[in-house]
Amino acid sequence: MTLFWTLAALLTVAALLFLFVPMLMTRPSREGPPSTAVTDAKVSVYRSQLADLEADREAGTISEDQFNTARTDLQRSLLEASEGSTGAPARGSKGSWRLPVGIGGLIAVPVLAVVIYQGYGAGEAGLEETQRSTPQTAEAGTDANMEAAVNALAARLEENPDDPGGWALLGRSLLFMDQPRAAAGAYAQAIRYGGNEDPDILVTYADLLGSLDGGDLNARALPFITQALELEPDHTNALWLAGLAAFRASDYEKTEGYWERLAAQLTPGSEEAELIRSNLEEVRSRLNSTAEPDNGPPASPPQ
Repeated sequence: MTLFWTLAALLTVAALLFLFVPMLMTRPSREGPPSTAVTDAKVSVYRSQLADLEADREAGTISEDQFNTARTDLQRSLLEASEGSTGAPARGSKGSWRLPVGIGGLIAVPVLAVVIYQGYGAGEAGLEETQRSTPQTAEAGTDANMEAAVNALAARLEENPDDPGGWALLGRSLLFMDQPRAAAGAYAQAIRYGGNEDPDILVTYADLLGSLDGGDLNARALPFITQALELEPDHTNALWLAGLAAFRASDYEKTEGYWERLAAQLTPGSEEAELIRSNLEEVRSRLNSTAEPDNGPPASPPQ
């Protein structure tokens, strides 16, 4: 048995050398712009969906207003997806992954060797023990872990509710689990306990309320959008939602103002900037079509 463990140790050292020697060799750093493959795929899906909408409009399946609303929603989805991807941190050149990987390998290789031996080299008894400790399915285990983590977070927040960031995290988790109404309740608690000073929380809650209200941003969502813009006048998502709410209320002057401010935040020539420019052309076209001379008294503002 002593000879076996001696040989096993020598083989382990040899395996570690195969891991460490390449990692310790100096390699020239390479930096380059981040891949645009994901963005191109999203744009391709958007163009395909837009083409379907245009075909439905030409066939008379949907009206012009329905087409414009659907097109605006598509553009909003692309804008939000792009903002999420551009907000991701770029991989920097500082720091090295080799040391942590090397330490991990130093620990993992011997441990895995022993575990595998116990499971397969120790005969049927070891194999049966390994099988008993393995979950039936990875998906069931992941779902159970996610639900347990959400329940634990909810319990902690019930005991210590003065944590708007925790409530927002709970809301995002519930959205991931496809529970939008429960997520809205969590965001309401976030705002109650101080999230009303965070424009991101306000905008996310407003967007969620608009979805629950069937896309109507002028019902419950608008006050939170307005409050977010008071805190951060150049908040891109807030400007988008504010313009969209005004557009759906046929208030094209407000729409133009909000989306002009949004366009100023985007990179000139980018896909998002072109979409907003196209939207602004549509808004200005509607403004021009309604700008007719009228010698009568001005219409009263809505009450």
